[in-house]
Amino acid sequence: MPESRFNFQSELSDNVRNRFYIDGQWTAPSTAQKLSLVSPVTEELMLQVPEASATEVDLAVKAARKAFDEGPWPHLAPQERGAYLRKIASEMRKRESLFARVWNAQVGAPISFATYLVPTAIALFEYYAGLAETHEFTEERQYGDGAVARVAHEPVGVVGLITPWNAPLILLSYKLAAALAAGCTVVSKPSPETPLDALLLAECIDAAGLPAGVVNILPAGREVGDYLIHRPEFDKISFTGSTAAGKAIAAACSERIARVNLELGGKSAAIVLDDADIGSAIQTIVPFSMPFSGQICFSLTRVLVSRKNMDAFLEAFVAAVESVNVGDPAKPETQIGPLATRRQFDRVMGYIDKGVKEGAVLKTGGKAVDTQERGYYVQPTVFANVDPGMTIAREEIFGPVVCVIPYEDEEDAIRIANDSSYGLSGAVFTRDAERGYKMARRIRTGNVSVNGLVVDPGIPFGGYKQSGVGRQGGVEGLKAYLECKAVYMPA
Repeated sequence: MPESRFNFQSELSDNVRNRFYIDGQWTAPSTAQKLSLVSPVTEELMLQVPEASATEVDLAVKAARKAFDEGPWPHLAPQERGAYLRKIASEMRKRESLFARVWNAQVGAPISFATYLVPTAIALFEYYAGLAETHEFTEERQYGDGAVARVAHEPVGVVGLITPWNAPLILLSYKLAAALAAGCTVVSKPSPETPLDALLLAECIDAAGLPAGVVNILPAGREVGDYLIHRPEFDKISFTGSTAAGKAIAAACSERIARVNLELGGKSAAIVLDDADIGSAIQTIVPFSMPFSGQICFSLTRVLVSRKNMDAFLEAFVAAVESVNVGDPAKPETQIGPLATRRQFDRVMGYIDKGVKEGAVLKTGGKAVDTQERGYYVQPTVFANVDPGMTIAREEIFGPVVCVIPYEDEEDAIRIANDSSYGLSGAVFTRDAERGYKMARRIRTGNVSVNGLVVDPGIPFGGYKQSGVGRQGGVEGLKAYLECKAVYMPA
C-alpha cells in the first residue's frame, strides 16, 4: 500500500490502526472484517482498519449502559465534566495537524479547508466545557400558594452517535462534546469512509482519563449501524446524514419512543436582492456554494437572482467560478479537490446529465476534470435558467453544482426559497441589513445569514422540514441531551 503524500500513516498508533475503543480499553476486533480506505485522488488503497461487528456493538452498549447506570459520570458535578472536556480539547490540539491531514487523505478535503476548520472541533469541546461550568442544571419555580418546584435537567442516558464522512471530526465533536457535558454516556459509530478521525479522538479521550465506558468508538458499515439503532439500551440516537437514512432511524426510534436528533440534507438558497453589491456577494457565494466540492449540507446550491440583474450576475459569477483553483487537495492553493468516492462521482455526474436533459442551461463545467489523470474530480458547474421544479433544483446533489434561478420580486424570491422539502440554511445579500433580517425571518430554514454564511459553536444549527429534528451547537445543543424533571416540594 502506498504511503500518503503527507505520510500520515506513520503517525498513526497501532491502536488507531488495529483496534476499537470500548469500555476504556483498546480492544482487538472479533472478526477479520476490514474497512478499506481508498484515496479519492489516486483511486488506490491507502489503508485498512478493522470493521466493527454486532459483537463489538454489544460490548460497547453494555459498557455505556453500565457507565451510566452505575458509574460516576452522570453524577459528577457539571464543572468536573467540564474539566474533562478541557483535557480532551488540549489533547486534540496536540494532534491538530494530523486531524487535518487524515481528513484530507480520506475524502479529499483541501488541506487549506481542513486546516482552517479542525480548530472548530476543538472549540466545540472548549465551548461545552464552559457551558457545563455555567449552565443552570437545576432551578426553582414557585407554584400554588408559595410552594416551590425544583426543575432538574438530567442527562438523557445512553446515546448512539452516528456521523457521516464529509466533516467527520466536527460533526462528531458537536454531538460528543454536548452529550458529555450533559452527563450522557456514548457509543459512536463513525462512517466507514472516515474512521480515523474518531479513533484519533478516542486517543484524546483516553489520554484525558474519562471513566471506563463513558465513550466507546466503533467504525463500521451500514448494517452494523442498523443493528445499533435498534438496540433497546439506547435512550437516544443522534444522527447526521442523508434524509432517507434519517427517516429510517426516526422510525426505529419511534418503536420504543427513544429520543432522536436528526441533522439531515439541505438545498439552501442564497437570495441576491437588487440592492446587493454583486461583486461582494459573489465573493461569499462562490466558496459557500461549493465548499469541499459541494459536499457540505449547508452549501448555498440555489442562487436566486432577479431577472433584471441576471445577465450581470451570471457574467461575474461564472467568471469567478472558472477562476477557482481545482486540483490536488494536498496543495495549499487548491480550493476544490475531488469528490470523496467513486459512488459520489457517479451520483453527481448523473445529476448534471439530468439537468441538461430537463432544459437547464449549462454555463460552465459539467464534466470530469480533464487535467487530472486519476481521481474523482468534477468541474465546478453552474446551471442557469433553472426552473424551481427541475430535479437539480429540488434534490440534494452533494457536489460542485449550483443552480441559478430567476425571480420576479421579493415575494417571488421568498416563495421559491421556501418551495423545498428542505430547510437547513440560507443567505440574503443586501446593502440594508435590516431588510435582510426581515427577509430572513420569512425563509423557512433553521439558519440564515445576512451578507455571508456563518456557523459558530455557540449558535444553534439545524433545520426545518426534512432537514432534520433538533439542534446542535449553543445551549440548545446541550439541552438536546437533557431530560426535564419537576420535583414538587412541600409548602
